[in-house]
Amino acid sequence: MGNNKIKLNVRGAYRLKIFTTCVFALTILALNSSAEAANKCTSADGKVSFQDAPCVGGKAESLNLKSNSGAVPQNAVGAASKPQSEAQRLEAQVAASVKGRRLYDLENVDYPLSLRLIDQHRRNCEGEQTKLKAGQFAYVQNLYGKTHASQIASEMAAASARCDLKDRELKEQAETIKTECVKLGGCKQQ
Repeated sequence: MGNNKIKLNVRGAYRLKIFTTCVFALTILALNSSAEAANKCTSADGKVSFQDAPCVGGKAESLNLKSNSGAVPQNAVGAASKPQSEAQRLEAQVAASVKGRRLYDLENVDYPLSLRLIDQHRRNCEGEQTKLKAGQFAYVQNLYGKTHASQIASEMAAASARCDLKDRELKEQAETIKTECVKLGGCKQQ
C-alpha cells in the first residue's frame, strides 16, 4: 500500500510540473508581446511624429521595431523564413517537453514500479500460502484436526483466488503503462 502512495505522489508532482511549465510558457508569451510596426510622419512644416496608424499627409516612413526582449517582430522577418508563430513554437516546445517527461516517468518510474508491485504481491501471496499450509495439519489426531485442515484448505483456496485476481489487475496496469510507453517511443528493452 505504501508503494501506491509513492505512485500517487510521483504523479501529483508530475502534474504540478506540467502546470508550472504551462504557466511559465504563457507568462513568457504575454511578456514578449510587442509593437510590431510604427509610422514616422513628417508634416509639411517639418514636425516629426510617430504613430501606429498610417500617415495622413506629408512624408511617411514605415518602421519595423524590435521589442525590448530583442526579438524581431514577425512582419519584419517575412512569412517564408518563420513558418511558426512564437506561440506555436513555444506550444511545440512545451508539448515535446511534456512528452519527454512522460516518457521518462514511464520508463524510469511507473513501469519499473508496476513490475516491483507485481513481484512484491506474488511474494506476499506465497508467504500467505506457506503460513496457512504450515498450520494446516497441526491437529491431525482427532476430528478437530480434520475439520481444521479442511478449513485451512478452504482459506488457502480463497487466498489463492484473491491473489490471482490481484495479480491479473497488476499485470493489466503494467501492460497499460508499457503500451503508453511504447507509443511514446520507449520501453523497447523491457
